[in-house]
Amino acid sequence: MRISNLHFDLVIFDLDGTLVEFRYPSAEVRRSISDLLTSFGISLPPQALRRNTQDIFDEVAFQVKKSGSLNLEEVMARLNDVIDLYEMEAAASTNIYEDTKYVLEVLKKNGLRAALVTNNGRKATEFMLKRFDIKGFFDVIITRSDGLRLKPYPDGILCVLDKVGASSSKTLFVGDSPIDVKAGKAAGVTVAALKSTFFKSLSDFEIKPDYLLDRLSDILLLIRRL
Repeated sequence: MRISNLHFDLVIFDLDGTLVEFRYPSAEVRRSISDLLTSFGISLPPQALRRNTQDIFDEVAFQVKKSGSLNLEEVMARLNDVIDLYEMEAAASTNIYEDTKYVLEVLKKNGLRAALVTNNGRKATEFMLKRFDIKGFFDVIITRSDGLRLKPYPDGILCVLDKVGASSSKTLFVGDSPIDVKAGKAAGVTVAALKSTFFKSLSDFEIKPDYLLDRLSDILLLIRRL
């Protein structure tokens, strides 16, 4: 597909739920995190463990500082090791969505740059990208392992813009969850959200994306229409 009159120079993607179907055992991970933190003498309320990864990290950092005796770097390293373990197990059974590679190929053929911003760690991310032979499509890959604040903060998206010298007004961010929409909006880029278990209509959004799409390949029609 040849696209004329391009509105965007850069498309940034989320990974799981957007490009691949990621079977992450969230409840089991929460239990393991709770057990690990208990071994350090840290107790998080159940509702805190049900929040996004960055919120959990923020709460752990607060509790470590409050304790006055724990080493935050050590606690966070152990915490990331636990998450990495489950992510790698999930990555082995992950499926790529049927239109993912086609979309990436069309973007590359039309001269658009592509990047990836995911809350997954580097190990699982690299494993999936190599497994599905799509790593080469991305100019920049930002993961949890890069030390930036995770989505819903905009840090990863802003880092990509800085690295490739792209303008926020010429950038499209594509994701499938509330934290993706919040991160994209905070970064000042155009946001497209895929219908998922999180979103079925625009009324489901606390912060609304610019576009709600049925499938990933719809971004090609969106880019062409604009």
